[in-house]
Amino acid sequence: MNTPKPSPPYSKTRETDSLVFTAGHIGRDSDGQMKEGLQSQTELALQNLEDSLLRHGLNRANVVRTTVYLADMAHWDEMNEPYRAFFEEPFPARSTVSVGLPGDVLIEIDAVAGKAIVQ
Repeated sequence: MNTPKPSPPYSKTRETDSLVFTAGHIGRDSDGQMKEGLQSQTELALQNLEDSLLRHGLNRANVVRTTVYLADMAHWDEMNEPYRAFFEEPFPARSTVSVGLPGDVLIEIDAVAGKAIVQ
């Protein structure tokens, strides 16, 4: 798995009998380098999220809900492009909010994934 290790006191994922909850993922690679630009950060944040799910035998198709945290809501359209390319229909339920993010982080994404998806 290439996702960076968290330094604060939290888990990357938590699992129940039927769901996996992820912490927020950002566009930082395993070397600690932050990608430049919103689209690149979105793509890597989504890949980091999926890498966390793979440890539980799940992938992007199992994601039923996401929360997207944007540093600036003006990035809405720019975020949707890689997001739409990453997920397939039916897309996960999603909330998107504008928040203060640290440093050069432009986006953070967390998810809930189901082990048995009902279409």
